[in-house]
Amino acid sequence: MRYHALDSLRAAMMFLGIYLHAVVAYSPSGGWPWRQSELSRTLDWSLAVIHVFRMPIFYAMAGFFTALLIARYGLRRSAWNRFMRIVVPFVVGWLIVWPLVMLEAGTGRFNFEIAWQALVTGSLFKYAHPLHLWFLEYLIVLYVLAALALAVVPLVLSPKARAAALQGFGAIVRSPWAPLVLAVPSFAAQLLMPNPWIEDPPGFVPVFRIVAVYAIPFAFGWLLFLKSELLEVLIRRAWLYAALAVVASVAYLYSYALPLDRATTLIVVRAVHSLDMWLLILGVGGLFLRYLGGHSPYRRYLCDSSYFLYIAHMPVILAFQLVLKDVVELPPLVKMAITLVGTIALLMPVYRFAVRPTFIGAVLNGRRYPSTIGPVLEPGPHPEDRRAQDAVH
Repeated sequence: MRYHALDSLRAAMMFLGIYLHAVVAYSPSGGWPWRQSELSRTLDWSLAVIHVFRMPIFYAMAGFFTALLIARYGLRRSAWNRFMRIVVPFVVGWLIVWPLVMLEAGTGRFNFEIAWQALVTGSLFKYAHPLHLWFLEYLIVLYVLAALALAVVPLVLSPKARAAALQGFGAIVRSPWAPLVLAVPSFAAQLLMPNPWIEDPPGFVPVFRIVAVYAIPFAFGWLLFLKSELLEVLIRRAWLYAALAVVASVAYLYSYALPLDRATTLIVVRAVHSLDMWLLILGVGGLFLRYLGGHSPYRRYLCDSSYFLYIAHMPVILAFQLVLKDVVELPPLVKMAITLVGTIALLMPVYRFAVRPTFIGAVLNGRRYPSTIGPVLEPGPHPEDRRAQDAVH
């Protein structure tokens, strides 16, 4: 079967990433290195809340679909699939996107000639960074750790012990206290962070504390596939967890202003952040499962496009921000909207005609698809096997 709701959930996290990069340039908060002159705090709350759950949900979905892939294909074939669908886009995407972003950033700060000279001479490479593609690098790290776990766990745990552990996981998810219990390991991992939020990687070298904090939702997603009947629990409690997540999100936003000493405030903020994160993972995931479980050719098309749009969006967003930089007549919120809508409107035709029906689409989406939106016919003698391939990024 194809998990349409979880496909949509994963794609939504990609589109939220594009939203973040369109907004953060016009906010005094966040670490955007190419901040605009006109700033607004109007949408800062959305930046904070989205950062709480977006990447944890993505890695939870990655764990789920990786377990699905291995169950259908086996480890060796799955490894080749992940190499083509994750490693190749990461390497090729970075080689294309990073120089463009550096040229645009240099043009915005200095001028094109200086930026081009720095790129040609190689001096710019001392600033090499995975940019927004870091999520693929850390996904590769988690795949390696998962492969090691698959080799080691059967050696140290008997089948009976593994079954008991899986039953214990099921008992946790079924418990009404599931978000609180799941927040405990996440809170412990966040204690390794220098700040109360989950940081972005500083460079290409994987950082243990970042791997640790995302390994937890990745493992959750993996176990959720192994106990897929638990998806019904998330559906039943979707609105409960979502409502509690709203309360927890407000508490998180205000927790920074508590009249406490710094050390105590950091602990409280991390605790609220961890609980809010799991309420959002379970609540948002449950709502997607509850309402988006059916097939829609339009939603399927958006899901397929999200991977390419996220990889390619950064230089396009920067181009809009550079063009709008000196248009003082437009307020920041209008510039945000133009940047976001313009980026997606520009990249969608590129995806439709230059990616989806080509070898690039075969790498990103698992196979080439017709450029038109419509029912997807699964060719070949093994449609179930083909659907499994299509289901996983």
